[in-house]
Amino acid sequence: MSLTTPMDHCPPQVNLPNGCRWRVRSAVNVAALWLMLVLGGFAQSGAQGAEAAKERPTKDRVVAKVNGMPIHASDLDAMVKAQERMLRAQLADDPVRLKKELADVRRNALNALIDFQLLEDEFFRLGGVINKEDIENDEQQVTKLSFNGDHAALMAEIAAVGVSFEKFRELRERMIIVSAVREKIANDLELTDAMVREHYDKDLQRWREPESVKFHTLTILGKTANARTLAESLRTRMVNGGDFAEMARENSADSRADDGGAWPWTRLSDINDQVAGVMAKMKKGELSAVLEEPGNFLILRVDDIQHTEPRPFESVKEIVRTSLMEELAREKIENRLSQLREAADIQRMGPV
Repeated sequence: MSLTTPMDHCPPQVNLPNGCRWRVRSAVNVAALWLMLVLGGFAQSGAQGAEAAKERPTKDRVVAKVNGMPIHASDLDAMVKAQERMLRAQLADDPVRLKKELADVRRNALNALIDFQLLEDEFFRLGGVINKEDIENDEQQVTKLSFNGDHAALMAEIAAVGVSFEKFRELRERMIIVSAVREKIANDLELTDAMVREHYDKDLQRWREPESVKFHTLTILGKTANARTLAESLRTRMVNGGDFAEMARENSADSRADDGGAWPWTRLSDINDQVAGVMAKMKKGELSAVLEEPGNFLILRVDDIQHTEPRPFESVKEIVRTSLMEELAREKIENRLSQLREAADIQRMGPV
């Protein structure tokens, strides 16, 4: 996937590689369509915003403005719809907690929409252009990687979340833009061998090979249309402090559900390759993304690890370099976002 910038529109201060062509990673590796929708938002900018405004309800309240560009209540509602629906079903018997989590969801969603608008503005400021073919290729990749090439299954999932296909396409376009500008911000990082060695020495535990692990699992059978949505919603609750064992007892379909998903010490060699491969990269206490396996969705939490001795630096040098590159890129992106937030005129129109 690529975003192209016409040569005669390349800003002189921006060193765009490959003849002003931006190479970006596809955003389709996000584990679930529901997560894509929750992280996305639907506010538009520029000419797109003017078109979208024609279709808005006449009384659509503005909840925030970013450099004069409005974010509407309908954008926020669309962004949180799936997550709010799941929370209302799961916390129906706990109204106090439900109220708090709903408020957190909407506040976090509005912050995400503001950041998306800032990054989108940055994309166009740098001369970025997105083509129709980029959107079509992205849709094909989503269908292939997340729905085994079944376009009908993609459409069914979109309908289950409660948005139109046009809204889905708008969202995917924004995600491509944000992925492109994040990668552009993170470009041009220069690493020396000394920096890589320091990163290795700073946390030797990361370069040990795990031998055995204690862990928890939560398994959702993939037989229903909302299985993926349920798994992602449960994981979000865990990230926000929800009790893994309690949710496993209530929702998990695997053999350890009665024990809250807890497993005893187990050698990685005795675990299937896909799960073992994920665990080998996890830290103690870390929660995995939702893993899709044949017929089900799986969430892992690593509770403890028994390691071998650290691998020699030269044998893992490229892995360490990649790790440092990713860490510095995240810092650079967040620093740029902080600058954009500080320089922007951001207005929040009361409670969301």
